Amino acid sequence: MAKPRGLPQNFGLSVPTEDTGSPVQLGDYLDDEIEPPPPRPRPTPVVTLPPREEPRPLQVVPDVPRRSMQRPTRARNSPPRKQVNMNPETLRMVDELLDFVQTYGGQNDTKASELFEALVLTLYDAREQLDLSRVPPRGRWGSPTARAFPTALKNTFQAAIARQFGATD
Repeated sequence: MAKPRGLPQNFGLSVPTEDTGSPVQLGDYLDDEIEPPPPRPRPTPVVTLPPREEPRPLQVVPDVPRRSMQRPTRARNSPPRKQVNMNPETLRMVDELLDFVQTYGGQNDTKASELFEALVLTLYDAREQLDLSRVPPRGRWGSPTARAFPTALKNTFQAAIARQFGATD
C-alpha cells in the first residue's frame, strides 16, 4: 500500500493571534550580542639557570702575533670552491664538452674544473669588450625573459670574445 501524499490528517498550524497583527521582524546577525572569548592565560616562563661554575684561576696568555688572530684559513692545498648549479640540459652539455676535450685533446684526464677555468679565462680576457646594455633583465621566474636570459648572456659573451680575438668567420 502506497503512503498517502501531503500532510497528515492530524496536522495543525496554530499561530497565536497577537503575532498575526504585524509583519514578522527578523533580526540581523549584527544585532546579536556575542560575548568575546575569555582571555587566554599566559604561560609563565620557566627559567632554569645553568649550574654555577666555580671561578677558574687566571691564566697568563702570551702575546700572540696579530696575523694568527685572524679567522682560520683553508688548508694550503685545497683551492677555494664555488658551487655551480646546472639544469639537466646544461649538465649534459658540460659532460659532452668534457668528453670531447678528453677524447680529442692532448690530455685524456682533463677535469671539469679545468674546462670551466679555461672558459672563464677566455671570457675574463674579453671582459672589456662585454656590452651588457642589450641584455634584458631576467624578469619573474618562468617568464619568457627569464627563460631567454642565459641565451642573451651567451650571445653577449660570444660577441665580446669575437671582438677581443678578432674572429674572421
